[in-house]
Amino acid sequence: MKTNNFAGKVAIITGSSMGIGKATAYKLAAHGVKIVLNGRDEAKLEKIKSEMIAKGYEVIAVKGDVTTPHDCEKLINTTIATFGKLDILINNAGISMRGNFETLDISVFEKVYDTNILGAVYPTKFALPHIKSSKGSIVFISSVAAIRGLPSISVYCSAKMAITAIAESLKVELSGTGIHVGIVHVGFTQNEADKKTMDADGKLIPIEDRSTKKAQTTTEVAQVIFKNIKRRQFKTVISFLGKMNAFTNKILPRLADKILAKSMKSAMYK
Repeated sequence: MKTNNFAGKVAIITGSSMGIGKATAYKLAAHGVKIVLNGRDEAKLEKIKSEMIAKGYEVIAVKGDVTTPHDCEKLINTTIATFGKLDILINNAGISMRGNFETLDISVFEKVYDTNILGAVYPTKFALPHIKSSKGSIVFISSVAAIRGLPSISVYCSAKMAITAIAESLKVELSGTGIHVGIVHVGFTQNEADKKTMDADGKLIPIEDRSTKKAQTTTEVAQVIFKNIKRRQFKTVISFLGKMNAFTNKILPRLADKILAKSMKSAMYK
């Protein structure tokens, strides 16, 4: 795939009914990419599809749950039936959690692992033959939480670490095929008002408001994802704090532990 020519390419973006996925869909569409939206909320998907079509973009929406193999196969097959090819798969769907390990309900482990790991594995499995034909891109949207285990989000960290291993394995297995494998470690990002996470009991709860905090916008994150694909990079770490986290964990792991322990104790009294 030419790195400077996106016009006419076809991209699937999982979890694109809101947030980073939606912003990435708009970013790619603005460069002439035909977009396949995906998510579980049909009303949201149809709304975004209508808005994008009104702007002159070529878009379809395929409702489906990425934790279900049948839905993922349908997603790929619908894309091929509509556009005849697939150039870019962005595995963006995911869910986070909050709570200390010992207090977590078993359902939290199951849901987070299903969504963040299998929710990337299944689409990739069905898309791979078509990405091979187009010599396109498979991109995994991860988190700086995958760089090291962090308190209160242990399950989320471990799920994103697993995605790193999958991406690294695919990169080697697919070397010489012309396929680009990328992984983007997203940092602290602004979220929409109805964005949810899971508490220790497995219930969906609103994520804290980040509008007044120093967080990157979804548009800024989408721009980085676009550059990862354009430049066919493997690993991209977003934000200064994310890069510092990676550096400190690699060079000074004991210091990283002390900083995290201190920050966790401070948070307990706020």
